[in-house]
Order: sequence, then structure tokens, then C-alpha cells
Amino acid sequence: MTQASAVGVPTVAKLRRAVAANEIVQSLETIGYTQKQIANAAGASDRSVRNWAATGAIRPAFNDRIRELFQISLLLADTLTWRGVTQWMSARNILLDDQRPIELLARDESQRVRGAVEAFLEGYYV
Repeated sequence: MTQASAVGVPTVAKLRRAVAANEIVQSLETIGYTQKQIANAAGASDRSVRNWAATGAIRPAFNDRIRELFQISLLLADTLTWRGVTQWMSARNILLDDQRPIELLARDESQRVRGAVEAFLEGYYV
């Protein structure tokens, strides 16, 4: 079953329309990320995530990180279910020295995460 055919599950095309920080946070929550996971990826607090969702007011560094989480999640959604995407991002990854991709985003190491995503999409089991 693809993302688009699952009943009640947002399609990638619909999610790609998110632009403002509050829309991105809401989309990440719709995909299945918890506020704690979003906060971990951004290097922020859960309270900050609630504020971003409500107001859209966000500092540039945090904004960049949640956008990376969002974009990488959309890449993975071509192959995985939304649940699979959140699990992949939260699981230790051998290509990332057994670190979790979501934690690397908080340290501004998104290029390493994107490299692991590319390897996964090419068929490497990580």
C-alpha cells in the first residue's frame, strides 16, 4: 500500500505544501512524529515545539533543522510508510556509527543523514 492509497493518511503531495514553521510542525505531527522527537531533531524543548505549532515564530537554526527533518522524511516516504519513516529516523543506523538520524539533525549533521537515506533508497539495508 502506498502513502497515497492509505485511508486517512496524508499524501506526500499534500504535505509538500507546508511552508511556514507551524505548518511544518503540524505536518510532522500528522506524519507521526511526537513533539519530543521534533524537539530532539531541532535541539530544542518540547515547549518550543508547541510554540512553533501555535505561532509559527521560530529562530532560524531551529527552522533549518525542522525543515531538514521534514524534507528527509518526505524522501523516505517514497519507500516507507509514515510509521516506517519515524522509526527509521529514530533507530540507530550502522552507516551513522550507530547514531540515530534524528539526533544528528540536532547537531547540524544533516548531510550525513542524507547520505544514509540515499544508501537506504539505493537498497542498502541499514
